[in-house]
Amino acid sequence: MAQKSKLVHKKFIEIASENNHIKFLKLLNLLDPIKLTDRSNHELSLKLFIIRTVIGQQVSVKAADAVWDRVKPLLEGDTLDPVSIENVGLSRMKKIYVQGIYDYFSKNKFSRSFLKKCSEEELKNIFLDIKGIGPWTLNIIRMFYICDEDIWLPEDLIIKKSLIHYFDIKKDKDVSGLYSPYKTYFCMYLWSGSKFFK
Repeated sequence: MAQKSKLVHKKFIEIASENNHIKFLKLLNLLDPIKLTDRSNHELSLKLFIIRTVIGQQVSVKAADAVWDRVKPLLEGDTLDPVSIENVGLSRMKKIYVQGIYDYFSKNKFSRSFLKKCSEEELKNIFLDIKGIGPWTLNIIRMFYICDEDIWLPEDLIIKKSLIHYFDIKKDKDVSGLYSPYKTYFCMYLWSGSKFFK
């Protein structure tokens, strides 16, 4: 995977140079190659991965980690007592989502190898009817649980801000397409690049 990240980094430098993406090229030269495994966690089950992802939505990384540390010990076994997640720092809606996701994936098991073979439509059918899992969450599952290298997150706020900062979005309307088939890596570079203009 380290070798792959180096190859992708080199490829991105070539693409940025060819397309005159000067700001993004400078960013690439500042950053070390980013590995997909930096964000993937193969120790978590699908159920726990999704719950952790939902906990992290719309809060800081520090706050999400603190809540996760309180919630994770409660997620052992196949039942989750709603009372146990009352005072762990979750909003009312997130409590509902966590309970629903927990109940659903305790009854319905999907292996990583099975999900890797599913089409985009099949993945939508599995996940999008579950409360708390929308298109953004599904794409995070595809990126960092299934490890699909070519997922794009145009609705992500940090991605939008990074695109505006590093590219001429009027001129480069479909800039993500240039960085295919490694759009997941492209997202990761844009996320990493956001720290330089905050």
